[in-house]
Amino acid sequence: MTPTPPVRRPAGGPRRTLATVVAAALAAGIVTTTGPAAVAAPTAAGPTAPGSAGPTASTPAGPAATPAGTRGEPLAVRIDPGLPAPRLPIDPVGRLGTDRELGVVAGPDGSPAGLVLDEVMVRVADQAELDAFLTRWGGQVLDSFAPDEQGQDHLVRVDADRADPAKLVDDLRAAEPGQSGTYRVGDERALRLLALAAAEWRAGTELVLDWLVEPTGIVDGEVYEAPDITNNVFDWMFMEYGGAMDIGVAPAWQLLEAKGKLTKQVKYLVQDGGFQSNPDFPTKVSLHSVEWGKTNTNDCTGGNPCPWHATDVVLAAMGRVDNGYGTAGPAGPVVDELVAVRNGIDYWTVLRRLEKAAEASHPDVVNLSFTRDVNLGKSHASTWTDRRMKHVRDTGALIVSSAGNDAANIDGDTLYVPCESTHVMCVGGMRTDATLANKSNFGTSDLTTSVEIYGPYCVMGLKDPGKPAVNETRSDACGTSVAAPFVGGVAALVMAADPSLTAAQVRDILNDTAHVGGLGAKVTGSQRRVDALAAVAKALGVEVDEPAVSISAPTTGQHVGVGQSVDLWGKATDFLGKQLPITWISSLDGVLGHESQTFVSSLSPGTHVITAKATDGLGRTGSATVSVTVVDSPTTAAIVSPPVGLTLAPGQSVSLVGTSNDPDAFGPVPDAKASWTVRRGGTVVHQQTGHLALLPAGKVTAGSYTATFTAGGASAQRSFTVTALLPGQHRPTATISKPAAAQDLTAIDGKPKLVAFAGTATDVEDGTVAGTRYRWTAYGDGGVKKVLCQGSAVPTGGPVDDIVLPKSCAGFSAELGLGTGNVTTWSVWLEVFDSAGLVGVDSVPVRIQVATP
Repeated sequence: MTPTPPVRRPAGGPRRTLATVVAAALAAGIVTTTGPAAVAAPTAAGPTAPGSAGPTASTPAGPAATPAGTRGEPLAVRIDPGLPAPRLPIDPVGRLGTDRELGVVAGPDGSPAGLVLDEVMVRVADQAELDAFLTRWGGQVLDSFAPDEQGQDHLVRVDADRADPAKLVDDLRAAEPGQSGTYRVGDERALRLLALAAAEWRAGTELVLDWLVEPTGIVDGEVYEAPDITNNVFDWMFMEYGGAMDIGVAPAWQLLEAKGKLTKQVKYLVQDGGFQSNPDFPTKVSLHSVEWGKTNTNDCTGGNPCPWHATDVVLAAMGRVDNGYGTAGPAGPVVDELVAVRNGIDYWTVLRRLEKAAEASHPDVVNLSFTRDVNLGKSHASTWTDRRMKHVRDTGALIVSSAGNDAANIDGDTLYVPCESTHVMCVGGMRTDATLANKSNFGTSDLTTSVEIYGPYCVMGLKDPGKPAVNETRSDACGTSVAAPFVGGVAALVMAADPSLTAAQVRDILNDTAHVGGLGAKVTGSQRRVDALAAVAKALGVEVDEPAVSISAPTTGQHVGVGQSVDLWGKATDFLGKQLPITWISSLDGVLGHESQTFVSSLSPGTHVITAKATDGLGRTGSATVSVTVVDSPTTAAIVSPPVGLTLAPGQSVSLVGTSNDPDAFGPVPDAKASWTVRRGGTVVHQQTGHLALLPAGKVTAGSYTATFTAGGASAQRSFTVTALLPGQHRPTATISKPAAAQDLTAIDGKPKLVAFAGTATDVEDGTVAGTRYRWTAYGDGGVKKVLCQGSAVPTGGPVDDIVLPKSCAGFSAELGLGTGNVTTWSVWLEVFDSAGLVGVDSVPVRIQVATP
């Protein structure tokens, strides 16, 4: 479309006359909703605007309304020469550029809003409608968005002198019946521009004034950044898991890293003013109408200077992590490219640049940390903003916008753009205790056109963003201007978790996983508070639960003996899949150990509830339990020697060999807990401690004996008899020379052990007794009896063969086998028979222990 040639404003008397009339009426206030016209004067000739009766100006007399008018107060508009217009440089627009000037309008609340004079944004369906508008107002098209199926948006320079201020109030009241209170304008040009707009609004034209926008303000007030920040980023209140805010950015990084997703892959667009590069910026930056080091043109909310607003916003969203510089932002590890777009100060320029940059770069996230409150032409401004935001959204971006820092209800009578666009995720601010920040705007309805989610109102910021070499921070960089990029940074983490997600799906995830509640009673709309960890986990399909703990040993219901060691084996993993150490705790004995696999040498008798606990990096604890009963199982005791049925002559020592088994200890009781008591008749004749003992020969006299073996509370008895010799009789003396004393052997392979035996014997009558009269017998636990060697001359009581092969048992080797336990005890007895049939005995114990690998 060829722009219409510029139309120059006519000079001369008619305008000066109107200006004089208006100035003369200032003291009384002008243009009210009631009463006839008090002053009328001709204006410059031109087409009649829709809704006007002719080119007249009306300045009814009446009391001046206060700037802070209330709802229900008569609608009035007056010129206030003391209301200064913004003195800001404004960018040229369109291919030809313009000598653009600024005006000011103050609403009933007294807050001034700048706007571009002699310009409007108009929506037309076709060329004919545009031509009619241009003819009506002597217009010139300065710039245009691309047409869509329903029409086209244009920025048009108009000849506002053609408007009739006398009709302003009536037209405005007809277009927006809810208007009330006093509006003030800085001069006649602003008054006429409002009159033009009101006339068009009354006629149904979609027209928007080109308001100035303002940044929403950053108010000064094992990952490390600037050296003046001593604590770990993981412990920052707005990064950590837990605490009042409970945002969990740091563990979200860990989760992404565990899944191999913490990589540079997201494109993040920031439209703002005051970009100053520093080491916390992403490596890759594309500039759109941006000059490094050029300060922000406009002041922030409340007139606060914010020359490096864009730099603070970038760091709040994506400050690089663990680089020893500055601060850190949620998206620091995942942003691949920053698309930096200069903001401008008027709404047309801002959104025109935004849309061009979005169409050229197709960002994943778009951050808009500015706002404009609109009280005039709200419905058209809302429709126009929605349309333009949809175009940006259709490039594939999730748009986050700051709610503003006026402590205002977004859902009241004032329109806040772009926050209230349904295509924008509007972000409010919360304090460190998760309540609504004092200055943050808020919502009272849970709609996509209200404040949708809340992020931290204050984060860490650079002390002087304009001096990148100064690596110092300030503790509070505050405003919804940081809350919005922070939430946008969390959105970037979700996109990194699953790059296939659409912007709408990411928005849903942020809302669905947010904490709800706690902001305070004033916020009756959405009380969602961003939860980075939950959002990233949902995108990854991971359940962020407490550690999973399992116990493989001991098993529940298991019975163990007193003194028996117990294996403690378990496994604990956190939501990242990382293995964690386990603390073992007994309900009876307290802490047992701190390893995933350990053991305890013994447990107290009774039933123990054994708990395995593990704590993850977020401070959450998981546990598992088993029940184990420690039983003091009865000890068994048995006698190996003296053998059953033993009868011997006086004066011979008797080997006392006992065995015990403590099931709880998997072996015999200690010798100190084993003992022998030997009685002759009812008289105790001998006592000795240990499993192996000896009844001395001097105590062995004729009589009946009972040997009692006691071990660990268990006991066994064995009887034997000592028979007196007849006068003149002498028994032979038997001596075992090999093994000469009790022998302990080790079986490595579990097979029977070959043992060498040898003995000698003498007799008073016979002298040396030959080995043919020796008999060796091994007695084992449980009554086992095994003849190892029997000489050929040993009397058996049976028939005697005529031919006997000589066999001596003076020396030989024999196998001794293993029993069922780890230790097998044998008592080997040598019996020597003299020619008269008298018997002499000797014995030796042999213990065989199975070696464990």
